[in-house]
Parts: sequence; C-alpha cells; structure tokens
Amino acid sequence: MKILEEFLTLQGEGRYLGVPSYFIRTTGCNIRCSWRNNDNSITNCDTPYTSFNSEKGYDFDINKTLQNLVQLPVRHIVITGGEPTIYKDLGYVTSKFISCQYKVTIETNGTIYHDDVRGVFMSISPKLSNSYQQENQKEKEIHKKNNNFISSVKKWIKSNDYQLKFVINEERDLEEVRQLQLLFKISNDKIYLMPQGITNEQFQDKQQWLWRECAENGYNYTPRLHIEIFGNR
Repeated sequence: MKILEEFLTLQGEGRYLGVPSYFIRTTGCNIRCSWRNNDNSITNCDTPYTSFNSEKGYDFDINKTLQNLVQLPVRHIVITGGEPTIYKDLGYVTSKFISCQYKVTIETNGTIYHDDVRGVFMSISPKLSNSYQQENQKEKEIHKKNNNFISSVKKWIKSNDYQLKFVINEERDLEEVRQLQLLFKISNDKIYLMPQGITNEQFQDKQQWLWRECAENGYNYTPRLHIEIFGNR
C-alpha cells in the first residue's frame, strides 16, 4: 500500500466515535466527491491530497508500524484514505494487525470488494446522488464511472461486521437512504447519518434538523469530532 500519513488521534465518526485510534491514511481514490452548500459554494472531498490531487506517498512498512505501536496505548487501527481498497495487499495488512490482537476498521466508499479481508469492521460510506456536484467535467465523469457500490456493499455486509455511514446534505437525501436500506436489507442500528460539511458552521446548519430525523427514524447520528477539535486540516 502507498501511505501518506500515520498518526495517533481519536476516531471522529460512527460506532467508535471518541476511541483512541492509530490512523493509517492511504493515497489515491477511485471517485471524486463534491457537494453543493446552501450558499451555492462547492465542497470537494475533505482530503483532496488523496483524491483530486493525489500525492505520491510512500510504501507502507507494517513491521515498522507494529514496532511503533508497542509504545502506544491503543488497540484500534483505522485504515482510511483516499480509498484503501484500491490496494491488493489490504488483506495481508489487516490480517497481520489482527494476528497481533488489534481491532481494525477500514473506511471505504464501498465500491471495491476484497474476498481475503476478514475479521475487520467495515465503515462503509456509499456516496449518494448529492455527491455529483463536480465543477470539472473530467472529475465528474470519473465519479460517475466508478461510484458503483451496490454489488460490493452486498458482499461486504455478508463477510464482515459493518456500519453504513451516509453523508447527508439535504432532507431529501433521506429517501435515498431508505431505498438503499431496503435494498441491502439492513436494520436501522447499522446506519449512521452525518451532516455534510468541512466547517462547524456548516455542521450546525444541518444538525438542527438531522438529529430529529435520526431520532424519529431510529438511525444513528454521527458528528465529525475531528473537525470540531482540529478544524478542516
């Protein structure tokens, strides 16, 4: 795998919100997410250095990382991106961590399945139709071509523990979530709804109504703790 950065932090989203975690960020992504805000501005992927303008990165040395982890009081590894499933050795890396008694989460857009990845927690974030707001036509075509997640997600939810985490921009997005829930035949407790945004102001604008939708429909609400603490950096 090609890695951009490794760092100790707290998990900022979903089931393991607030859990001390060691993040491993891969570089490269097969889709290009963009959302339109209320002020008509466009928000691209919050890590453009792994997608729109993907940096080269370096070869991941898992043995070196395991040596460093011995000195840290964490048992939770998060492999994120970019999109980590574009790498064929993902199964080898996750199995090695698991054999060393680490809990592993993979954060993915759900478009690529690996049949050799087992025993991990899949944090799957399928990108809804609200993510097709690219200003560059080439980027929009890449997103449209590769954002096909139905088949892969069906396989992931059969082979591993999981959550489905949806980026919500408008209230009408909830109908698309309901349709996918029926398609995947999953329970409400597996679904997390997260307001779209990269600033606390954008979150606050959406969470005022999104929390109520979660409560009334039995979905989980997730903030983005890392944005609240560190901002968009």
